[in-house]
Amino acid sequence: MKKLLLCTALLASFPAMAANATDSAKAPAAKIASNMAEAMESATFELEQSFGMAKGNPIPILDKLAVYEFSPPTAEKLKKVFGSARPYTLTRTPAAGGMIAFDFSVPAHNYAVVNEQSWSWSALKLNMLSDAAGRTLTSTGSWPVFVLDSKSGKMTVNNITLEGKQTRNSDDVWIGAARADAKSIEVSGKDKPFSMKMEKLSVTSVVEPNGKDYDLGSDLRIELITVLDEKIDDLRASMRMSKLDLKAFEQLSSDIRKKTKPGAEPKLDDFGPQIKAFAKGMSARGTAIELTEMSVGYLGHRALLKGRFSLGKTVEKDFKTTAALIKKMDARFELRVPLALVAAVTRKMTVSQAAKQAETPSPEAIDATVKSTTDVYVNMAVDAGYARLEGDVLVSMLDYKAGQLSVNGKAIALPAGAGKKPAAGARKPARRSK
Repeated sequence: MKKLLLCTALLASFPAMAANATDSAKAPAAKIASNMAEAMESATFELEQSFGMAKGNPIPILDKLAVYEFSPPTAEKLKKVFGSARPYTLTRTPAAGGMIAFDFSVPAHNYAVVNEQSWSWSALKLNMLSDAAGRTLTSTGSWPVFVLDSKSGKMTVNNITLEGKQTRNSDDVWIGAARADAKSIEVSGKDKPFSMKMEKLSVTSVVEPNGKDYDLGSDLRIELITVLDEKIDDLRASMRMSKLDLKAFEQLSSDIRKKTKPGAEPKLDDFGPQIKAFAKGMSARGTAIELTEMSVGYLGHRALLKGRFSLGKTVEKDFKTTAALIKKMDARFELRVPLALVAAVTRKMTVSQAAKQAETPSPEAIDATVKSTTDVYVNMAVDAGYARLEGDVLVSMLDYKAGQLSVNGKAIALPAGAGKKPAAGARKPARRSK
């Protein structure tokens, strides 16, 4: 539920995040003040402080959000950008069958800082439908277009849609799924020639019960990414956190949120006791973070990365130093790269190099160069022990356990002083065999 309540902050703060994204390539020596960024950072912070950890029946909470008044300094910032101290409207609307509906909207708007940046967007709309007891919540939303135009570049986001269906259980946890889609995101540079287009994006999040704990899942997909004349097909990134103590996780998030100023990065050193308590819970429960799939298609072939991270059994002394805690971490990742992908990349590089040198080698000569070069790359990786062949696929297995890193069973020496506070008397890493 809190994700839906924060939809106001997250979607409305998109202009501020986009402004930073388009100007980041310039790497200015000092941060340029932005009325839009300042207004949205302040508004997002206040909404998170007031509603970020909201619990219970969402109906009275949404009623409060509808009439929420920002602090005078934030209200003044919002007036400069939006012409209103509350840039959104949230109203109850008629619903059948004893249900209660809310319509949330941000009107279409244009805002410009002369010779710096200009923003424009169509109306953002979100509908939420709940039963009277506040136990179920269904949401749908849309945002047809958002455009940011700055001196360094331009970004256009087309056709964002939102949908979610959740149920609040006896633990006051919202079980279910939410999804956001975008038809495309286009970014182009002005100072330097650059263009990127991402098409058919989707982000899905899921919360599911797992005994007394919960599993959190997320999935990102982008059907096509075009950067200049290069194309990347069907990028997928799926993660899952299993057996999570959701209440402890929310408490840690709340503590970090309360003590972090608007627009600032949290200083994790300030949250040592909270992080320690959460880490102990991870160890006791066997909480694991799984990269179920990170894959990408290129030149007609796909590479895949998957793996798992967890914290082994711990005792109190394991939390005295960073180095000691790191040694309790268990991780295992698998990378799979088809030989056909290696050959395809090699072919592209070979043809490109020939073109730069104004050469026109025969197809047979290109084939021979590609084969010999690919063989060299593959043999180097296999002979060094960093990969092995499984049929027509290069496979690398990375393991980290008890402070030891290995690739395909081959020990890899870690940098001296790994961890902020190395344990006294630590052995020096062995030299890597040649």
